[in-house]
Amino acid sequence: MFPQAADQATYYYPEDGLLQAYGVVQDHEIRDPQYLDVHGEKCLLIVKNGLTTGTTVGRTNGLESFTRIYDEYGINQTSIEIAVLPYDKNHGRFSDRGDSGSVVLARDGRIVGIITGGAGPTDETVITYVTPYWWIEQQVKAKYPGCFLYDVVP
Repeated sequence: MFPQAADQATYYYPEDGLLQAYGVVQDHEIRDPQYLDVHGEKCLLIVKNGLTTGTTVGRTNGLESFTRIYDEYGINQTSIEIAVLPYDKNHGRFSDRGDSGSVVLARDGRIVGIITGGAGPTDETVITYVTPYWWIEQQVKAKYPGCFLYDVVP
């Protein structure tokens, strides 16, 4: 999760080994990540613990997909999805069937989003799709002002 030596200097590994979820990664951080992967490319390094694949690491690079409109079915809704790629060839896929709904965290513990699906050959998922949490929260709060979707832990 910390392929660049400069990033490792301020990292603290929790005594219990559990990454505490807090805060939310915002849109501008997802679109323009500031961390570098092992190849020096900008990305957001992420982690999740899913029902099927357990704990896995991956990376996003700011790519998003948007609206689906199916006029013949009367569906005209906007959704935002982030493309998640495996961390590298040695770590395997980020998710598989049964991992949908898993919360995805940035390496610092902030919530990135929730897994909604994947794509790739039938024997492996090459791309995982995550709905950004900032967007989910925005949609819910528009309908239910003043609500909180998770307890804030100091």
